[in-house]
Amino acid sequence: MKILLAYDGFEHSENALAEAAELVKDAGALTILSVVGPDARGSKSGGHVGLRPHAHEDVALAHKYLRERGIESEMVIEHGDPVEEITRVADEGGFDLIVAGSRERGAVADILLGSVSRTLVRTAPCPVLVVGKDATVRFEPTKV
Repeated sequence: MKILLAYDGFEHSENALAEAAELVKDAGALTILSVVGPDARGSKSGGHVGLRPHAHEDVALAHKYLRERGIESEMVIEHGDPVEEITRVADEGGFDLIVAGSRERGAVADILLGSVSRTLVRTAPCPVLVVGKDATVRFEPTKV
């Protein structure tokens, strides 16, 4: 199984990282993707306004977490709209599954879906596993 992990280093991504590690530990390939949004602006500390600083460091920490568990992974950083980039990379790479975290905000009907995950499940070329702190839901592509 070829898995694409959408990862931004925030707590909700840690849940997705642990789930992806479980899914791929026996067989498969895992790519960690971090997308720096178009509204990111540099700051004096080298970070990004509204985003965690240093996407490459976040992805490297996820890579280290996996390596410590005997799981090899590839690290990728893209720049642009997160949903568009995740969808593009998943499509071009022929991934079988996208794993994404959720902040679990919103009404009861949308308990697991934030704005990125909500749009991602509608546009992804493959199934999307949305991982929350207390629940995980798999969405199949709606495209025919």
